[in-house]
Order: sequence, then structure tokens, then C-alpha cells
Amino acid sequence: MHMASKSIDDQIGLFSTKDVPNAFRKAVQVVHSKPMAPLSLVQRKLLNSWLKNAANTPHDSEGWWAIRIDAVCNEIGFNSNNRSYLKESSEALMRIIFTWDVLAPEEKRARWKASVLFPEVEITRYLIKYQISSQLQAHILKPEMYALIDQAVLRKYRRAASAGIYEHCIRFEKINQTPAIPWQEFRDIILGVSADKKSYKEYKSFKQKVLNPCIAEINAEGAIQIELRETKVGKTVEGVFFKVQKPKLAATSTEDVSADEAKLIGNMVLLGIMHSEAKRMLQQNPASTIEQALAYTNERRASTKAEKLENPAAYFRKALSQRWQASVDIEDAVDKVAPAVRPQKQDIPAMYKASKIDEADEYFQELDGGDQSELISMYNNQQSMKTLLLKSKPTKPSQAAFNQWLMRHLWGDPTPEQYIEFAQNLLNTRSQT
Repeated sequence: MHMASKSIDDQIGLFSTKDVPNAFRKAVQVVHSKPMAPLSLVQRKLLNSWLKNAANTPHDSEGWWAIRIDAVCNEIGFNSNNRSYLKESSEALMRIIFTWDVLAPEEKRARWKASVLFPEVEITRYLIKYQISSQLQAHILKPEMYALIDQAVLRKYRRAASAGIYEHCIRFEKINQTPAIPWQEFRDIILGVSADKKSYKEYKSFKQKVLNPCIAEINAEGAIQIELRETKVGKTVEGVFFKVQKPKLAATSTEDVSADEAKLIGNMVLLGIMHSEAKRMLQQNPASTIEQALAYTNERRASTKAEKLENPAAYFRKALSQRWQASVDIEDAVDKVAPAVRPQKQDIPAMYKASKIDEADEYFQELDGGDQSELISMYNNQQSMKTLLLKSKPTKPSQAAFNQWLMRHLWGDPTPEQYIEFAQNLLNTRSQT
């Protein structure tokens, strides 16, 4: 087995880092805010970079967050040497007032209505330091409602309004449609309140110069596909909303899913299986086999004879791969693995761990971008060490830590029985060569 000849350090390599999702949870109060002045593309990207940094790192004793300028430039795709422009854009954010959560009904809005997001900003040779509005900190650091914003997607846009429309639409991706709002309100959300002083007083101009090119850019990038819809009174456009879908290539394989198959997918998701993984499982296995694995897993979860099942998703994956059925005694499940063997003197746990790296890599790469972002967000939220947070360009230690977390997330901690089964398979493979 070629894999066994490599060291564990060689095996804990990096997942493919091309277009790695770089997502964070952005509070809806900020997503659906209305700036009182226009935001440039760089300012929108800076704002998100600072919010993401604040969510992942603690502030100092005086309430200041800090982030390296080179890290910011890398994250937002700012390749210019014009640091003066970056400084001016940063300082300008300190002067822009936002009206918050403008899509929420008046009776459900927070007591505050408008404020500066970053009241204090300091810039040194290597660092940007900033403070966040005290009225917003609780919502930003631990948002109850949020949109999962992918910085890797935003850094590709060349229009500021494209970034605003993407954030507005991604919030409603799971329900496939944004709410309808007056077009003037939407214009002010993505362009700033002063937009009506320019050439966008008429909807026709706003649609032609802003909406159409931005929609084309968003759809060309491919993270989501959006389609403009209009509400009218007579012939006059009153409001706009968007249809939001996954990229067409990702949707074609499941467009003919039946009601029964959709139910199976839903039951797998309830166990903790990622949605795109559940769809792939349905494509690769008969529905009856999935039903049996679900029944077996649910029976195990309900069993009072065994310890509480800490990772139902990992257990379900094992049940599906081994074709376990609910008619088999739960306590006898361990007997399904191969009998004990005496392999040659080797580090079986390390070899087992190494063998799972490729499986985890394949699993991760086959997920939809949204599911990848959710996994990275889950990992970063539980990671207490700043140096091990997974970013758009992961370090080797952070990627290795993510690999190990993903393996535990997928399959749980290895058991002696799994080591035995792995060793038996290893011996069988070698005996056939």
C-alpha cells in the first residue's frame, strides 16, 4: 500500500487551497444596513475583513482590535502599492453613518437606529487598529441571525454594488428568494443614501447602469445565480426582489429529486450530514440502503443499553458503508469488524490517521461551496488558538489542525475495532500483491 510508506507528516498535507472558502457570520443588522454615504469596493471589503477579524480574535483591554495591513490586503485582494488609498478608505469608514437592520419591521428593530460602525481607527506602519460601535458589538460578535459571507467570493468582484447585492441575496439562499422591497430602498442599501443625487433617480437608469451589470458579474463568478424580479403598480416598477439559486451545474444532478428522496435527504441532514453530501449519498446508494442505515442509526440513538451517541452523522456514515441493518442487535455491531490480527510492527494508529486524510480531502472537495464555508466556519468557531484559524491562504499548522478536526467530525475518534479492521485490510492488500 503506497500510502503506508509515507510519514504521518507527509500525509497531513494541505487540502487543495484554490478558491478555499473564507466565510464568516455577518449579522443581519449589518447586512441589511443603509450607509448614509457611498461605500467604495475597497471600503466594503475592508468592512468585512475587520468584522471577520473581530469575530475571530479578542480585543485588547481598551476595546481595540488589530489586524496586520498585509493580511488585510491579501484577504480583500488589494494588490496595489498605493497604501495612501488604503489609509484614506480606512479613515473614511470612521465617518460613515449606517442605518441598521432596515428590512426588519419597525416594531422588531433594535432600539438604536443609526450609528458609525467604526468610531475609532488608528493606522500604523504595519497595523490597522479599530473599535466597533458599542451598540453593535453583541450582534457582530455573536450574531443570532446572520448571512454566511464568503470573502473568497467578494474579493473577485470589481463593482462595489455587486458585493452589496451578493450579501443581500446570500442571506436568503436557502429559501431561494429575497423579500420584495421598494427599489429606492434597495438602491440606497447598496449605493448609499446619497445615490438619488446622482443619475439613479429613475428606475430605468438604476437597472441599466447598476443592476444589470452587477447581476451579470455575480452570475459569472458563479457562487450563486440570481435573477431580478419586479413588482409593479400598473406599468410602474414599485419594488424589486431576486430569485436565488445554487449554480446550475450543482443543481442539475438533483433537479428531478422525488418527494421520497427529498425526505431521505432531510432525514440525513437532521443527523448532521451536510446537504450536498446527503444528495451525493442518495446518488451513490439505493434508497432502501439509506433507509436501513437511517433506521439503524436512529435505533442506536434511542438505545438505553449503550452510551449516548455523540456523533450521529459519523455513526450513520459507518452504518451506510458497512450496510448495517436495524434488525441486527446494536450491541453486536462491534462484531462486524474483522477479528483481531497481529500485523507487523508498525504504527497502526498513525497509518490509519494518514489513510483518512485522502478520504477527508475528497469529501471536502465534493461539497458545495456553501457547505465548505459552513464547515470552515464551524472549525474556526471552536478553534481557540488564533494561529490555527483557517483563512483564505492556510498555513501548514492551521490546515493540519483543520484536517484532524474534519476527520473527527466525519468519523469520530478512532476505536480499537477500527484499528483492527484497518490492520486486517492492510494485511489482505499486501497478501494480494
